[in-house]
Amino acid sequence: MSDLFSEMLPKEVWKPYDSMLVIRNTNRSYPCYWSSEKNKWSGLLDATIYTDNEVPNISDGEVVDYREITGLIK
Repeated sequence: MSDLFSEMLPKEVWKPYDSMLVIRNTNRSYPCYWSSEKNKWSGLLDATIYTDNEVPNISDGEVVDYREITGLIK
């Protein structure tokens, strides 16, 4: 019976990303973040999350950690 469930187990162990970065606008009085899908500033739900060091340089933007914004890490 354990052979049936062994096929359902994941082959690789998932590990969390080292970084989850978003780009926040520095000129606006309210928080808005860069969405590469929409190619404009938007809310946090639409923000593009970058998991590597290839964060684009967007004018009027600063790179911040998504997990700090959401309170997942301090």
